[in-house]
Amino acid sequence: MKRIVTNIVNINDLTKKPCEKWIEKFDNDVLDAHIAFRLCEEHYNWLYKHSNIDLIAWEIEHNCFNWKKYSHYVAELCPDKLDPDKFNWKYHSWAVSEYCPYKFDPDRYNWEKDSWAVARFCPDKIDPDRFNWKNGSWAVAEYYPDFLDPDKFNWEEDSMYVAKYCPDKFDTDRYNWENDSKYVAEFCPNKIDPDKFNWEDCSYFVVKYCPDKIDPDKFNWEKDSEYVAKYCPDKLDPDKFNWKEYSWAVAEYCPDKLDPDKYNWKEHSNYVAEYCPDKIDPDKFNWVGDIEYVDKYCPDKLNLMPEKYKDIIYENDSD
Repeated sequence: MKRIVTNIVNINDLTKKPCEKWIEKFDNDVLDAHIAFRLCEEHYNWLYKHSNIDLIAWEIEHNCFNWKKYSHYVAELCPDKLDPDKFNWKYHSWAVSEYCPYKFDPDRYNWEKDSWAVARFCPDKIDPDRFNWKNGSWAVAEYYPDFLDPDKFNWEEDSMYVAKYCPDKFDTDRYNWENDSKYVAEFCPNKIDPDKFNWEDCSYFVVKYCPDKIDPDKFNWEKDSEYVAKYCPDKLDPDKFNWKEYSWAVAEYCPDKLDPDKYNWKEHSNYVAEYCPDKIDPDKFNWVGDIEYVDKYCPDKLNLMPEKYKDIIYENDSD
């Protein structure tokens, strides 16, 4: 679209009418956008989207453009007007990378803050000696992995990006296993090192994404047993399973794995009544506490209740 370099906007020339508060600013359908934006905040994007007006070019030509605050709009909306001597490289370098990399100036570019944008939008402009690996490593892994230098990469903070976007660059000795183990389980389980993986905090993710990688001796059975019962019961180790807390999960998801001698009958008998009544052990079932569940879900099993409990239960009912 060929734009008209002017500050005057005619409301009838807009492709979309502005909201009422802006319509009120027009005088005989005309608005001085330069003055209006200065007094009521700028709206460059909206104007460039719904008109053929080039306000930024007009402001630059009349030496009244706010380069310090709005340099990024020059890069985005009228890059041919970008003046490298006036452009705010300190805060808006990223916009050059994203919108007009042909205006890139490596000597003025803010590598410390905006290296990430070079990796994402114009990797051919990367200067390996200036690139900020501390803050921009993630962008290299995600957008330009061929540039990844394992000796400079910020493994402590950005390991997850390697696991997710370029597992072929994975370095098991440098990877941050403590914080980012879960991403290995999700995105590149073949890279799991069972001796380095954070089983304490991330066992769940192995169950969810790669149950074939479960190490029964390292798995956090205390915290994540329920997920084994739910998602991969074939991996359930009855001697390691947390029966005290998660017996209910066995009854609900894999009753064939129920061990009557290990099951927490005192607290989770109700799940057996609801999900696998055929597994009821009359001598272990919590008749006093959970007979209501038998009555509700499997009344035909009431006849299994030992005589010694009947007097207690019926006495309580009479009370």
